[in-house]
Amino acid sequence: MKQFITLLLCAYSLSVSADTIRGVVVNGTSRKASAGDEVILKRIGNGMEDAGKTKTNLKGGFSFTVADGQQQFPFVVWVKHQEITYSQMVIAGKRPAEVQVFDGSTSVANIRLAEHVMVLQTLSAGDQLKVDDLYTLDNQSSPPLTKKGQRTFDIVLPDDARLQDASAQTAGSIPLKVPVVADKADKNKYYFSYPVRPGQTQFHLTYTIPYGGTLTIMPKVSMPAAQLLIVMPNTIHFSAEDASSYAPAGNPQMNGVSIYLANNKVGPQRNFGFQIEGSGAMPREQAGGATTAQAQSETSLPGGGLGVPNERPDPLHNSQWMFLCVMTLFLVAGGVFVYTSKRPLKMKASPQSGGTNSNSILLEAMKEEIFQLESDRLQQKISPREYDDQKAALDKTLQRAVQRQET
Repeated sequence: MKQFITLLLCAYSLSVSADTIRGVVVNGTSRKASAGDEVILKRIGNGMEDAGKTKTNLKGGFSFTVADGQQQFPFVVWVKHQEITYSQMVIAGKRPAEVQVFDGSTSVANIRLAEHVMVLQTLSAGDQLKVDDLYTLDNQSSPPLTKKGQRTFDIVLPDDARLQDASAQTAGSIPLKVPVVADKADKNKYYFSYPVRPGQTQFHLTYTIPYGGTLTIMPKVSMPAAQLLIVMPNTIHFSAEDASSYAPAGNPQMNGVSIYLANNKVGPQRNFGFQIEGSGAMPREQAGGATTAQAQSETSLPGGGLGVPNERPDPLHNSQWMFLCVMTLFLVAGGVFVYTSKRPLKMKASPQSGGTNSNSILLEAMKEEIFQLESDRLQQKISPREYDDQKAALDKTLQRAVQRQET
């Protein structure tokens, strides 16, 4: 597969000029060039502007001619394959872009719920319990397929839960707000329609539950979860209905926080109910310190320390991965969470390529953030002033990232 992609890229790299954007679309399911896919070129400047539209040829190739004076702008190519969009940041005159797409199906085998994290805390008034649910799906289908359709992932919420927010993200990107739909046949069941691409996809739900100082919670899942982690301030007392179901899993880096790990795989028929009593909020000071320490170690990154995953990260143990999931909930407003896969990358990179690849991941994250910002503006979810402030910050970071990639 890697040799096939390399040959296609070499074929298109021979004629790249400063005013040309070229690329190739590869079907990761069939391991062949993807012909006939719609490709849209969008320029990132004052918002997202269409700059061209074409279709891939028989060899999966596409090309666009960039107008004079626009070569310095970053662009994004959107490739629509079987009604699912895949995207990638590109720059005129650089090496051809490689966009990998996958065939879609409403029925995909070998998708498992790798982790389910529940973070509990009370709101300031004390009469509401805030819950952050993080579900990590691992799509290991072979050949790789994207699960699509009206219902790609079902979740079950407790009685009287009120949804506040929902998002989804894939490896190497940032969370995107997505709709979650209530099941008319079951008042506690909801579902996502966000495609589950090969690799890991994380769904995040925030909701509140009326709280009177004590509450019994019965975690329910639509598929067996390999791991379940309950996290809360240590001012809230935890008591499992079955004492053998959970074990404390404290982390020395998380003072003031209690962590309980389910001892076995969590299935629809298992009893992993628990009762909580008391109140308290997650210690944000601690999270701020962790964020500050991380920023200090990333001062060489573009954007003033906007973190990106290492090109060849060490495999994370499950407890470390859970810790990272929990810590992302504490980032201050406006911060960017870059999702990292717990598995090592299969393709080895040379030492010289590390900076460029890390910067490409950053550009992908910035692209997704700009998409979301533009969507919020069009739907009037943010004020014009908020849009201008956030857009200015993104433009500055994006400009620095592009300049770094060009060097």
